[in-house]
Amino acid sequence: MAAKKTDKKQKDSDSRVNEIGEQLEHAFMAGLGALSDAQKKGAKTFDSLVKEGEKFRKKTTSKTELLIDDVQDAIRDMTDDAQSKATGLIDQVRGKSQLDKLQSAFDTRVADAMDRLNVPSKNDIDAINKKLNKIIRLLSEESKPAAKKATSRKRTTKKPAAKKKAAKTVKKTTK
Repeated sequence: MAAKKTDKKQKDSDSRVNEIGEQLEHAFMAGLGALSDAQKKGAKTFDSLVKEGEKFRKKTTSKTELLIDDVQDAIRDMTDDAQSKATGLIDQVRGKSQLDKLQSAFDTRVADAMDRLNVPSKNDIDAINKKLNKIIRLLSEESKPAAKKATSRKRTTKKPAAKKKAAKTVKKTTK
């Protein structure tokens, strides 16, 4: 009987080991199934994220392009405005030069008309004033005392000329 009991215990323990082994195998298979499911769902999730990324990129690219177009339009408007202002300034400068030409032509005609009427011009009056100033200076110099003029003449002497003649004669005699 003892042998029957040990056989029975052994069969019970073997069946238990088999049962635990099967449970472990089932748990392992369940883990593999979960991993497989996660990979499938992960691939699907990855694909959906890629699609969402592409949509996001398209949206941001189109918004960026719109902003760039707006900035370029604003720059073009500012450029056009600056060019029109510059053109206006150039026209004003040209208008001033034309005004100067008109004024010069007017001055020339007035001067010609005054010349025909024998009216002296400013240049003529200035020339006359210079001549008068010279005449006044000459008259004031003549009215100064004669003694001052005589003293200025005495200062020049002919002695250096005599020395030169003497030096020349000495050179001739030495030769």
